[in-house]
Amino acid sequence: MPRWLLNLLTFVLVVGIPVFLVLTNLFVLMTPEWLDMQYHRPGFPQSVRFDDAARRYYAIESIEYVRGHRTFEQFHALGVYDAREIEHMVDVRELVDRVQVIYPLIGTLLALALGALAARPATRACAARGMIGGAVLTAAFFGVVGIFAVVGFQSLFTLFHRIFFEGDTWLFNYTDSLIQFYPLPFWFETSLALVALTLGEAGVLGAAGWWWQTRRSRFIAAE
Repeated sequence: MPRWLLNLLTFVLVVGIPVFLVLTNLFVLMTPEWLDMQYHRPGFPQSVRFDDAARRYYAIESIEYVRGHRTFEQFHALGVYDAREIEHMVDVRELVDRVQVIYPLIGTLLALALGALAARPATRACAARGMIGGAVLTAAFFGVVGIFAVVGFQSLFTLFHRIFFEGDTWLFNYTDSLIQFYPLPFWFETSLALVALTLGEAGVLGAAGWWWQTRRSRFIAAE
């Protein structure tokens, strides 16, 4: 295998692993099941406008819209959002639509890169190094994000929205439906869960790469 291709495939693993892990966990947390866990958490803020059943219904329907399981007409027919909130949710839906296109492409690239490197004994060390490198990069980045989320979540929350959304359509009042359905503690716990899941998966992946590399080194030494 040419050196440039070997380096490229290793690079794909190192850079692609963090992106794939975080997107996987985003989809895990963007579910009614996670919402229910938060709603049943002790001390979770109550809605001042909706009873528990109504809030859960509207919140879940909104998640289903963002994930592409509801049409805009169905979402609009909920009748609980003002024009500003609708505009923001449309922006979120467009962002998620783009991510849902990119996500399987990243997964395919990772599978091809790992398969190509693992197929030949001479390049398996690069596959292991790519896994370890991807895990280390993930741990480094999300370790910083986790610390930032704990000590300055409001700033992190604001930065995220300024990066991915134009204007100020994401700024809402406490009594707006989106805040009633998804108050700030929901986003704080979701951020911590995203960081914890991603770091845990990176740890498993890095350990697997290290074991593979060590096992291969021992095998070569024994020959």
